Amino acid sequence: MELPLDELAHKYGLPQPVVMDVAETAIANTLTKAFRSPVTCRVDCNELRLIAYLGSHDPKAVELETISKKLRRDIDYTVELELQKKQALYEFHSMRELQGQIIKATISRIADNHTLYAMLETHDLLNPVILLGECSLINQPPHERCLYKVGESKVFFVSSVRPVTRRGYARVRIILNRTSRELPARMLGQLTGVDGIKCQRRVAGGFCEIVTPLRIPKSAINTVGKELQEHVQVFIKKAI
Repeated sequence: MELPLDELAHKYGLPQPVVMDVAETAIANTLTKAFRSPVTCRVDCNELRLIAYLGSHDPKAVELETISKKLRRDIDYTVELELQKKQALYEFHSMRELQGQIIKATISRIADNHTLYAMLETHDLLNPVILLGECSLINQPPHERCLYKVGESKVFFVSSVRPVTRRGYARVRIILNRTSRELPARMLGQLTGVDGIKCQRRVAGGFCEIVTPLRIPKSAINTVGKELQEHVQVFIKKAI
């Protein structure tokens, strides 16, 4: 029974040794459960070897031809499921630096409950990576709700990046936010390069009160106000 390590590594974007370890564990666990006796698994050069301890401490080789088609399907399913979980964890570790950042994303779908699904681009080792984030109705300013359009680009605050499992499938969930108090402050910091800009108060779609240690360009303030459709009040507060 061959295990296409190269194909699986490419499919899930994982190093081949990781694919091998995950596959060995998943196969051993599946067969141990099916045989109700300990089974060890070894993958060597894509070739699968099985050793079972069936009712004794003496190891016995399991002839792969004796494994039923149903059990082989169970093995394939379990391997793919565990690799998908491992892929989600790898993606989470590479993406978690997005949390707390602002990013421009393009709305690709709007659900019936008005949740926005938006495509955002980041870079992994200088290569562009397209990710999918979601912005629920509660994280949308009241004056924008139900007015978004597919294909429209907006600036979002990334409030959360975490791995989740649903119905056995794992993925990375990226939560986007347009109401956060952090959004206007971080936008101004990104536009001006000034550190220490804080938002003391915000009513999304109404106004926000920004405190900055330095005078910042009016053009940056106008850009943020236009993006958020709210009045941006800026106060200079120099450190003592």
